[in-house]
Amino acid sequence: MKILMTALQPGGGIRSFFRYIYGQPYFQDCSLTLVAPAEGLDQFIEDYLPPGRLTLIEAASGHVGFVRQVRALLKSGRFDFVHSHGFSAGVLTEIARAGLPVSHLMTAHDVFLASQFSGWKGSLKRRVMSSVFRRISAIHTVTDDARANLLEFFPEIQDERVHSILHGVDTEYFRDGETRNLKSELGLQPETPLIGFFGRFMGQKGFRTLVDAMQAIVEKRLVEPLPHVVTFGWGGFIREDYAYLEKEGLDHYFHQLPQTHNMPAAFKGVDLVAMPSRWEACGLLAMEALAAGVPMVGTHCVGLREVLEGTPASVVAPSDSGSLAKAIADDLKNLKTRKAEFIAFQEHAVECFQISRPASELRNLYQHVYDGKLM
Repeated sequence: MKILMTALQPGGGIRSFFRYIYGQPYFQDCSLTLVAPAEGLDQFIEDYLPPGRLTLIEAASGHVGFVRQVRALLKSGRFDFVHSHGFSAGVLTEIARAGLPVSHLMTAHDVFLASQFSGWKGSLKRRVMSSVFRRISAIHTVTDDARANLLEFFPEIQDERVHSILHGVDTEYFRDGETRNLKSELGLQPETPLIGFFGRFMGQKGFRTLVDAMQAIVEKRLVEPLPHVVTFGWGGFIREDYAYLEKEGLDHYFHQLPQTHNMPAAFKGVDLVAMPSRWEACGLLAMEALAAGVPMVGTHCVGLREVLEGTPASVVAPSDSGSLAKAIADDLKNLKTRKAEFIAFQEHAVECFQISRPASELRNLYQHVYDGKLM
């Protein structure tokens, strides 16, 4: 089976998808060719995927160039179908395959917000996207939430064309990881509670909600001793976000460390994981933390609530810093009990969120597209 894949913004979420899904043996009989901006993808592919599993072709510059490039590849007859990753790539790929007898599967790696379609320009954008999406052979979403979100904004799409497969992670990797002594690295006393924020520095991940929650915890002394927060990585709005917490006089309680490639050790080095997301397509970080057996506080935003349902995680409303502060304080006051609850849940998380399940289901979806059952 020869598949042409396309992506325009192969960032963290899409790269994680490639790493987790295409590293599985279910795809060893597939020839995968990816058209995408290079941006270090070649090294990523070499580091994380089996040799020869995926071949990268650097995308032509500009949307017109991308469409022409993809269309030429599809017309070559070398590929059985095309799989686009992300909404932008999906739209342009569908334009590129117009009139060609090639099926098109699109994976939705994000969700839509009402603000994206405000005003006449937003309304026009929605109509154009709807027209294109209705022509795609099949659409794959990574949660039921994401599926419902897509159909809410684009009810014209036939329900049977949208296939939800709950994503997963390498749960055994997170279960079996060693513990990193982050408190010692940061010069903190063992009894000082340490909260981990592992999201990117962007509005979606809710970092400023966590800052505001910490302000309430510190000012009201909601828990003793007062907790500290450790964050990882750079990029995004980190300078602005750290300037914000410094303005609030909280810089003493926040510690920035370089990006880590050993996430299990980092998870296990904190007392509590905070995930104050405003929206998610699928809360992979929550799956990872639960598989690591670490207490966590999250939100019931779209895409994350589905992952946290039925778990021991404390769940609050998105952007509600007061509720987040209380949930963090309550968990830290009862930390021994909470840790025991998450350890008891760990094996269930390992089984529920294992990557082999979605990889197998996606491979079956590939077979349906290949057989022409989803045209």
